[in-house]
Amino acid sequence: SICRVGEDYYIATSTFEWYPGVQIHHSRDLVNWTLVSRPLARKALLEMRGNPDSCGIWAPCLSHADGKFWLVYTDVKRYDGNFKDAPNYITTCETIDGEWSDPWYVNNSGFDPSLFHDDDGRKYFMNMQWNYRGKGTGGNPKHASFDGILLQEWSPERGL
Repeated sequence: SICRVGEDYYIATSTFEWYPGVQIHHSRDLVNWTLVSRPLARKALLEMRGNPDSCGIWAPCLSHADGKFWLVYTDVKRYDGNFKDAPNYITTCETIDGEWSDPWYVNNSGFDPSLFHDDDGRKYFMNMQWNYRGKGTGGNPKHASFDGILLQEWSPERGL
């Protein structure tokens, strides 16, 4: 995702199953980019031990509101076969290159999260819902599939 704060642009990209999980780059012209932060550098924010291929951090979303940066991300784990667990988290930092807060766990319902900051101060967490209970015919299970978009009000004080 890309985020504009004044004249500065920031983009958050994932490194999937490779450390550091998320890298944030800065630009003033949207052409030249410089690495400025690796927000998940502390173990409290990211545990990648044992992550197989195609797991790890997916689709981080960076935003700026209330005088700080907000990063939402999914840390995808695969334990057995094709089943993927997709816990979503939120972390914040007052400066793009500072130490990011311990993460707030949000849910395990899917991936590709985003955080909307409304003008009234309320925040809404969104993610695609991943259905692991696929229904097949004749006793054959259907593969997991997209099952809609979830929208939930969220606050650091109350959680969801």
